[in-house]
Amino acid sequence: MDLSAYKRVFFPQNLILVGASEHPEKFGGMYLYAQNEFGFKGRIFPVNRKGGTVQGIPSYKTIGDIPVEGDLAVLAVPAPAVLESVEQCIDNGVKGIQILSAGFKEADAEGKRLENEIVSLTEQAGVKLIGPNCFGIYSPNAGLTLLPGADFPQAPGKVGFFSQSGGGACDVVYSAFGRGVKFSLVVSYGNAAGINAEEMLEYFAQDGETAVVGGYLEGVQDGQRFLKALKACSRKKPVILLKSGLTEQGRRGAAGHTGSMAGTRETWEAAIRSSGVIPAHNMRDLAECLMAFNCLEGFKGNNVGMMAGGGARVVEGLDAASEFNFIAPELTTESAEQLKKLLPMAGANASNPVDLANPNLIPKIINPIMEHLAANDNIDFLFMYQMLFYSLNAQRRLRLKMGDKAPNLEAYREITEKALEIRKTTGKPLAVVLVDIASAANHFEMEHGRLKAREHYTNNHIPCFDTGYQAFSVLRRVQDYYNWRDGVEA
Repeated sequence: MDLSAYKRVFFPQNLILVGASEHPEKFGGMYLYAQNEFGFKGRIFPVNRKGGTVQGIPSYKTIGDIPVEGDLAVLAVPAPAVLESVEQCIDNGVKGIQILSAGFKEADAEGKRLENEIVSLTEQAGVKLIGPNCFGIYSPNAGLTLLPGADFPQAPGKVGFFSQSGGGACDVVYSAFGRGVKFSLVVSYGNAAGINAEEMLEYFAQDGETAVVGGYLEGVQDGQRFLKALKACSRKKPVILLKSGLTEQGRRGAAGHTGSMAGTRETWEAAIRSSGVIPAHNMRDLAECLMAFNCLEGFKGNNVGMMAGGGARVVEGLDAASEFNFIAPELTTESAEQLKKLLPMAGANASNPVDLANPNLIPKIINPIMEHLAANDNIDFLFMYQMLFYSLNAQRRLRLKMGDKAPNLEAYREITEKALEIRKTTGKPLAVVLVDIASAANHFEMEHGRLKAREHYTNNHIPCFDTGYQAFSVLRRVQDYYNWRDGVEA
């Protein structure tokens, strides 16, 4: 694949918007607003039959009036008007056409006929087609964003993502950002009439800016090409996919959403087994898998050194670890005796897991315990339950009582520094469960504090989860992938 053929499409400098509008409820208005707010780095050429200005930008009555050759043209006009716009875009010399409009093969036979005609025209002209029925491209390096993505992160990262669902793409970007994940490129391609999953896998496999690949699929166009691309990409970098439409009712939904033939569960599971792909169970799980792979490159090792504040979390952690074939090895008598010296006497337990007997974060206790566990040769990684709700709630009550005199404790920052030091010297990473307890409206402050802690940890490549079960489920898939890639039997 020649990646240069995609440069002007995924990283455009000239953007034509056909159907540009002042009205925020119209796609042409929403899309233009999003680009202005996000900060598109090139020039925008709105096309509106009335001319004048649109959202403060000089507009053109026709595509033919635009004085430059467009890199990417975005069409936000009704389906019956799309074909004429495509022809004008081709005459203009554009390199890529993104069709926001719906009403094609997902709608009816006439829509399918129209879509096929558009595909024929763009293929003959060598124009990259994205859509129809899609939200388009989120490309931080170009300052280009999806239809509703005006407040997406502007900093690029190392995760590439493709999605048949525009809303699904937005869900993943928002969910992943607070988990330390930033994106090299996101492409929502809707009906996949042009660019599709197979093509995006081939692109990301060769893209040096992408280290982890994710995707949401409803169906594929070419099964053999897809499987070949999937295997080739996953041999180079992790590929995490959420496949929908695996039930009878789900297949019906996929056909109505993007006109996709979803395939059977048996076919999909066979593809997963043979290709090394990491399956995601839902959108949240997909975001957490992207986070874990972003944080834990090359992660291996079954033996966990665990810490928790209370017996319930100790038992939960052991059950969750066992469910996914992780082991919390017992400490030697000598190691346990040394560990006992680091713990408060009342209620603590010097074993593995270590019962800290306290839901609060106390770095002067936690940090030396992490060092001690990491020094054990039979421990591969560290795992900690943190009950931030209780410490944050105590701070809230103290603040209500004392006003500004209450301390703003951010102990997790000290723990982060120690965890990074341990990982640098021993190669043993830390994973954290920030237990999800808040449930009421007056718990907002504690939940806000928990999310801030998660953001801090994950930005420092420490993955964070809501539950132990979810944590070990994701960690198992991360480890299984690296074992598969390196030829080790999982």
